[in-house]
Amino acid sequence: MKSILKLFSDHGTFFQPDALQYISSKENPDDFATFLINSLREYPLFLAVETIKNIEETTQQLKEKPAPIPVIPPSTPLIPPVEKTIEKEFQKKMLSKIYSGSTFTKETSDEEDDEETEDDEKPTEEKKPLQPIEIKTVKGWKPLARDYESEVRIINDITGKRTSEGTTQDFVNLFKDRYQGIRKILCSQRREIAQYIPINRIRKTMTDVQLIGIVKNVKTTHNGHRLIEIEDDTGSATLMALKTNTETIQMASEIMLDEVIGVVGKISKTGDLIIVQNIIYPDIKLHHERKRTESPLCVAFLSDVHMGSNMFMESEWNMFLRWINGDLGNSRQRDVASKLKYLVLPGDLVDGIGIYPNQEKELSISNIYEQYQALAQQFEYIPDHITVILQPGNHDAVRPAEPQPAFEKEIRDLFTGKEFIFIGNPSYFSLHGIEILSYHGQSLLDYSTNIQALNYNQPTEVMKIMLKKRHLSPTYGGYTPLAPEHEDYMLISQVPDIFVTGHVHTSFIDNYRGVTLINASSWQSQTSYQKMMNFVPDSGKLPIVDLKTGNATTMDFSKASA
Repeated sequence: MKSILKLFSDHGTFFQPDALQYISSKENPDDFATFLINSLREYPLFLAVETIKNIEETTQQLKEKPAPIPVIPPSTPLIPPVEKTIEKEFQKKMLSKIYSGSTFTKETSDEEDDEETEDDEKPTEEKKPLQPIEIKTVKGWKPLARDYESEVRIINDITGKRTSEGTTQDFVNLFKDRYQGIRKILCSQRREIAQYIPINRIRKTMTDVQLIGIVKNVKTTHNGHRLIEIEDDTGSATLMALKTNTETIQMASEIMLDEVIGVVGKISKTGDLIIVQNIIYPDIKLHHERKRTESPLCVAFLSDVHMGSNMFMESEWNMFLRWINGDLGNSRQRDVASKLKYLVLPGDLVDGIGIYPNQEKELSISNIYEQYQALAQQFEYIPDHITVILQPGNHDAVRPAEPQPAFEKEIRDLFTGKEFIFIGNPSYFSLHGIEILSYHGQSLLDYSTNIQALNYNQPTEVMKIMLKKRHLSPTYGGYTPLAPEHEDYMLISQVPDIFVTGHVHTSFIDNYRGVTLINASSWQSQTSYQKMMNFVPDSGKLPIVDLKTGNATTMDFSKASA
């Protein structure tokens, strides 16, 4: 039993109790669990009995009707064809289940299905591998950044500290750590909540009350009021934000499940309800005092490369490589390239496998390990005085549940020739004393769908709310899978100087109370999936921050010319 628990925990996958019982009933439970892990590596966080039985059924059908064995060229790795077909069929079946009934599903008629089948049978044209580029040696080019040693300090990161086994106690520890962390911020920085009391000390004889609790439930009543239930480690309380109080109802509309808030309210005449007078978010100070460095260096943020995709922007990427080597741009742009000491990649380094429906049709490299190899080859063009910081995202080969640890050794070993630093997602680190919070940003979707005022296409507005709530992803069970670690690594316990995200393939630079906000574009043009979602990416742009002055700018390679 323990070996099965450890196997699923290491993978970042949890299961329902009846699923564990079903696995244990097998003749060889450990072997069966390994088979399930291999089949589920791209799929949901929780495993149910129904899913297990679907895998068994699919496997049995394919064994009865094995696929024809293809002719394998001598250079092709020998992969058992039946196992490969089983995996592919299972992926299609699971993707159908994941997206059925959602807004992503497109209904088709029988005629359309026939047309799609005919198209599927047509061989797709294989895209040529990335071509070598020639970078000219620029006379007199001497990068200023070469004269400085790198100074990178990891402040907080999940890597090497995983504790979760998926038990009930793990969830208790996670939410307890979150509650205590936010409560500490509220008590130390917000005077409005300085006299808070535990929920079990509320008395009907009281008039005013101050509480700190984690949101258990929130909904809008048929009269337009906002009903909120919070709890702490002593009990629970029901609150109501009245629609007649414009300011309070506006703040209440931003409340999300599982976040920690402070509340100032009045006890109703019946004593069973608290009328909200004010909602206190932990937030950050009105003006964050940015740390300073005397080093005249820059950091660039290179998110969502998606190496291995047919939509990888090779021409724009080559312009970036030429610029970083001093072979492109005007005098001011070359000066910035000269000061560039760090490249931070906030996730989705490669396109991955089986991430979205029909992705395999849009891959130029269909092996995820080879995708990382191709990226490592491209990094050989980056000057060796530049330190590269690599972070995973939801397309990368790490566990899907956040916080995500850094890449495994097999991938890390591909990157050589200069200083590569591998971090988790999210990660809090400093460059020459300037503190940076880097998060790939999958929960941007959770925030934008739960708070009506937010828009997925305006990520820095979402990031402001994250800082206001001091949490990257509060809601458990949303679009973002969360692992119940004993420490809440999604908590923003320290205020960064720079807060960067990726994921949404847009380019934004903004500021919130002294914190520089960056959404770091992408290097992939519009995919069919994005087109279906009516989303147009803003790709080929590189946000850059001067560590000495704090000024942020963007190099736009989507409009550059050789």
